[in-house]
Amino acid sequence: MSNYINGEDALKALFNNNEVDPHDPIHIIFHLKARMKERGLTQQQLAEMSGVRQATISQLCRGNVERLHIPTLEKIAAAMNITDITQLLSFLPESEIMSGGNPYDIVFNNDKNA
Repeated sequence: MSNYINGEDALKALFNNNEVDPHDPIHIIFHLKARMKERGLTQQQLAEMSGVRQATISQLCRGNVERLHIPTLEKIAAAMNITDITQLLSFLPESEIMSGGNPYDIVFNNDKNA
């Protein structure tokens, strides 16, 4: 599954260069939990289907990721028959978060107990 673009090309595809400060940190927002819920999949089922460790899937569902490995996303996308990577993740400039902007209409839950 090598149809993905990455790095600078991915950022150019997502944002118009006139609108984004190249020094504005980009936050990755994961949508894996929602896609799994839509398909009625558990983390264990997805792990078996994709060959990705259940612990890794759990971290992605919580958005608790320090390093993002493209081959891992490719395995998950293939197992879920996802061809559009934006169904699994999206990018949000830090300035949008700080200014209260939300171009993706993402619902942020700041309550850790929810």
